[in-house]
Parts: sequence; C-alpha cells; structure tokens
Amino acid sequence: MVTIFKGFNTVDKIRAPYTLTDSDLIKRDLLNEFYTRKGERVMRPNFGSIIWDLLMNPQDEFTEQEVRDDIERIVGKHSRIELVSVTVYTSDKTIRADVTLNYVLLSSTDVLYLEFVNEEIQ
Repeated sequence: MVTIFKGFNTVDKIRAPYTLTDSDLIKRDLLNEFYTRKGERVMRPNFGSIIWDLLMNPQDEFTEQEVRDDIERIVGKHSRIELVSVTVYTSDKTIRADVTLNYVLLSSTDVLYLEFVNEEIQ
C-alpha cells in the first residue's frame, strides 16, 4: 500500500520513530484540535474546540447541537476527510461523541471516539 500522508508526532511515543502515516496521522491531527481548548494556542485563537466549555451546560438539545456544530467546524477544516455522521452522548460530567469519518484519498471509513470529562466535579 502506498503512503499518501506522512507526518510527525510525539504524543504517546517514548522514543523514535515519531512518524505517522495516512489515517493515523489524520486522526492525530483531529485529536490535537479536539483536545485543545479553543483560544488556548498562542497566536491561533481559532484553533481548538469549544466542547470543553460546554461540559457544565445543561444536558439538552441545544448543547448537543453546539457539540455537533463544533465537530462539523473542525472536521470541515480538513480536506482529507468527510464527515459521515456524529452521535453525541451527554451525562453529568462527560460529553462523548462518535464521529464517523470518510478518508477521501484512502477510500476508507473509520469512527473517531471523543470523550470530554470534567474531572473538577466530584
């Protein structure tokens, strides 16, 4: 199989190689943005997700729609993937989303599982 995308990543790596390819690289790029609070990155105020700020909101349809909109916004930035579907689950201190993605040039589909937990609540 030919490698289409190649990149660098040190998350969860103790030592080299730090190279990621294809769907693994795309997933890591998405996770980097989802797990960064919007406005947290210096000089990149639009990078990141607002989902962290929604953890304390009421668990209603409005909050779920905001989560879906944020997921669509982030996935829409990447031309390498298309959003197939989003399923959002909320509980007392957790927002979970199952995001089904289609990798455009790889001709494959995969599910990205996201979980945002407010650990400050006891």
